[in-house]
Amino acid sequence: MTDRAILFLQLGGPENLKEVPSFLYRLFSDPDVIRVKPAFLRKAIAASIALARQRTSRSLYASIGGGSPIRRWTEAQAAGVEKILRESGRDAFVRAAMNCSSPLVEDVVAGLAGRGIRRFLAFPLYPQYSLTTTKGALERSRAAVEKSAGGADFHELGSWPVHPGFVAAHVESIREEIARFPDPDPTRIHLLYSAHSIPRKLVSRQGDPYPREVEASVAAINAALGGRSPSSLAYQSKLGPVEWLGPPTLDEISRLGKAGVGQVLVIPIAFVSDHVETLYEVDQLFAEAARKAAIPNFRRTPGLNDRPTFLRALADLALSSQPFWG
Repeated sequence: MTDRAILFLQLGGPENLKEVPSFLYRLFSDPDVIRVKPAFLRKAIAASIALARQRTSRSLYASIGGGSPIRRWTEAQAAGVEKILRESGRDAFVRAAMNCSSPLVEDVVAGLAGRGIRRFLAFPLYPQYSLTTTKGALERSRAAVEKSAGGADFHELGSWPVHPGFVAAHVESIREEIARFPDPDPTRIHLLYSAHSIPRKLVSRQGDPYPREVEASVAAINAALGGRSPSSLAYQSKLGPVEWLGPPTLDEISRLGKAGVGQVLVIPIAFVSDHVETLYEVDQLFAEAARKAAIPNFRRTPGLNDRPTFLRALADLALSSQPFWG
């Protein structure tokens, strides 16, 4: 029996339409998402946003099958990495732990503590660090361990935007999709990297490294591909009236269409599993925009999900935390 556990930290998502309001409330209650103090005011704002957005959000999740698959993919990733670690002689539980939906990180940590776990490794599944995601995931997991497993060892991993295995997994996926275009010549396929946007003021005022790390991921993947395809980077999923990182992916699709580009491959560079941002936003919203922009061949690389190369990369990252294994 091991006394070690690795927490695969993710945002989460509603697994059915009934869970949409609670997911939205948890999301917008996060102080790293809605940066309002005091807490009671932030929670009131979160409740009003959840109420206003629940009908629209339900329709989006209905269009992708009635719920998000992010829990299923994260648990598959956890099981795959746990198997790889055990085969390499390293014994640890690997568990999905979510910020905004079941299984909540607090519940996962409490359950593991009840099984005698005394060493925790917090592992955010966000390749690029952001104050909006990585920071809060680490803080919540640390607080959960302090509450349910007081005195336990706590270790954490940061971001991994250019890890060789992460890059290799994307390169594999891109090459597979390029082969499916009518003209599979890489020089005739535009690679459109799309990342989740964040408010620009987080970068300019608080030094969020997110766009720099996203750009590093894109550069590393392009280099591994040999730099044969034209490419660009854009940002999706903007929320609210403040200025966000751009250009918006929709605008970039329009620009490519006006430039006469006929083959576009979208690479979701900041997501490691399929969920509403890929299954609805890219596959439906962006695909329709491409059709209107007269781009006849528009494809997307699948989420990294349980791709073996990616699972090996996650295992390698976990093994790199020497204090956790020491």
